[in-house]
Amino acid sequence: MAEYNGYCMKCKEKGREIKDAKVVSMGKGRKAAKGVCAKCGTGMYKILSKEEAAKAA
Repeated sequence: MAEYNGYCMKCKEKGREIKDAKVVSMGKGRKAAKGVCAKCGTGMYKILSKEEAAKAA
């Protein structure tokens, strides 16, 4: 599985690794990566671009 980075709301830092990321489909069909912050364990969610979603499929 691909590695995703996002913004952690608890750590307040960009570029945090999303640990155990799973690609999920949102209500209108967009793809997102859902997992936890590698440092603090807070839930993280990143909406994927069309290119990232194509790579994940």
